Amino acid sequence: MKYFSERFNKRFLKNAVKAVTFVLILAVLLCGFSQILMPKTNKDMRDKSANGFLGEMPNSIDVLIVGDSESYSSVIPLQMWHEHGITSYVCGTPSQTLDYSFDFLQRALEEQSPKFVVFETNAIFRPFSVKSIILTNADKVFPIYRYHDRWKKLSLRDFSFNVNNDYVENDKGYRIEIGVDAADSKNYMKPSAEKNTVRKKNRFYLNKIEALCNEKDTELIFMSMPSTRNWNSQKHNAVEEISKEMNIEFIDLNVMNKEVPIDWTKDTKDKGDHLNYSGACKVTKYLGTFFAAKNVFEDHRQDESYNDWNKAYDTFITNYEKRMKAKRK
Repeated sequence: MKYFSERFNKRFLKNAVKAVTFVLILAVLLCGFSQILMPKTNKDMRDKSANGFLGEMPNSIDVLIVGDSESYSSVIPLQMWHEHGITSYVCGTPSQTLDYSFDFLQRALEEQSPKFVVFETNAIFRPFSVKSIILTNADKVFPIYRYHDRWKKLSLRDFSFNVNNDYVENDKGYRIEIGVDAADSKNYMKPSAEKNTVRKKNRFYLNKIEALCNEKDTELIFMSMPSTRNWNSQKHNAVEEISKEMNIEFIDLNVMNKEVPIDWTKDTKDKGDHLNYSGACKVTKYLGTFFAAKNVFEDHRQDESYNDWNKAYDTFITNYEKRMKAKRK
């Protein structure tokens, strides 16, 4: 019996050593290939428009906007700059989930110290899985999961291991759309006493986002951008309840037609799903006035260290005029 026990222990130890060795070799390979495949500039990152904030001067962004496509369709940072000298950036991505929102905030708040973080509320109701959370966090340790297909585009720079986030997004995360496709707003924001359910995982991440903002001494604001397709009274009621529980300011532009007079026959690019440029101008005009009234921002327009923002605005207007001219032909 003792013979068999000793033999079993030796076999177990041998297999355990093999397993540990395999895991260590795999980890080393993953780390090595991750370092090679990881983008060495934010221009090569997934969602490069949203990641353009990495190319901005440290501590130069006054307002950070986070959310899904409603955010990058509705806020024009360079308009807010031109009208008020306030710097802002939109970290918006299509169908953004709360775990990804939190990831953006973590990275943004490492280099930036915005006075306000505006969170577009549509993502509060978007489901996401535990697998999504695991992959989002795994990407931080092993970027190979996110960038495994970059092997096709590798250059000598990728083997240097030096990361230089030198890409600056001219439009600061905004994605312009000048097309018009009218919406049917007949039942838009029809009054209701009901409220949508917010999943436990979503609420958990909202709390993480709030805690991170508190830790970084930045004020979190919930904001719902105008959308006939994505917003309704049931969602409004749910966010209003949560905002009161969390003591967070909630601004729903869907119930503020006087302040933001969206014309759903002209101000949407896709039947009310998202705003076009004219609709975004109205939202941004309100936002600029709202933040300017806080009296906590310096007007950077005459500051030479912010000259690139003036140049970016000029480029933005020139590109807009070119698109409008081409459209009229």
